Amino acid sequence: MKALLLYTVFVAIGAVLSAVVGYNVERQVSEAAGLIVFLAMFFSNFVVSWIFVILAIDRTLKNAYGRAEQLAIEKDGRTAASGRAAS
Repeated sequence: MKALLLYTVFVAIGAVLSAVVGYNVERQVSEAAGLIVFLAMFFSNFVVSWIFVILAIDRTLKNAYGRAEQLAIEKDGRTAASGRAAS
């Protein structure tokens, strides 16, 4: 639940930042350039926000996909299955 709330906050902050930067580029350069900058920042915001959530919760990106937990769950399952088979 904490990750979902953090992700929502980071996405909202990124969306506002994308709009502000896109608007400024639109005023300085052109409407097309402003739209391109806004869309690029807006969609990359989702990936960057997720990376920031992982960093905020785990303080590292070593286990970003949860592989360590998945391997531990699979090992426990195999151990339990072999224990039942031996009984």
